[in-house]
Amino acid sequence: MMPLPELARAHFEAPRNAGRLDAATGLIGRGCAGHVQSGIEVEFQIAATSDLRLGPVAWLCLGPPEAIAAASWLSEAVFGSTPGSAAGWTAPGICEALELPAQAVSDVLVVEDAFRRALADLERQT
Repeated sequence: MMPLPELARAHFEAPRNAGRLDAATGLIGRGCAGHVQSGIEVEFQIAATSDLRLGPVAWLCLGPPEAIAAASWLSEAVFGSTPGSAAGWTAPGICEALELPAQAVSDVLVVEDAFRRALADLERQT
C-alpha cells in the first residue's frame, strides 16, 4: 500500500464527523453502500437545515484508509451546501481533492454511492 497524501492522511488519522446523528436532529437522510464481506461498507446520515441546506453529516465506514479519508473529507466539504451542489461531488473529484491514486477510485465510489443514497433519502422527505 502506498502512503496516503497529506490531506488524506490527516482525515484518516483524525476522522471528522464519524458516528451517527441524534434522531432529534430533525430531517435525516440515510444511505448505505457496500458490504463488509466485500471489504468495504459505508453509511451516511445527512441532516437538513430549516432552509434545506445540508447540516451536520455523519458517517460510518468499515474499509480501507482511502475510503475513511474520503468519507471524513466529504462530510466537511458539503456542510452548508445545497443538495444539488453536494450531488456534484463524484469519486474522481473526491480522489483529486485528496490527491489519492487512481486505484483508490473503486473504494471511493462506495463512499459516493452511500452519500448519494443519503441525499436521495433526504430529498424524498422534503
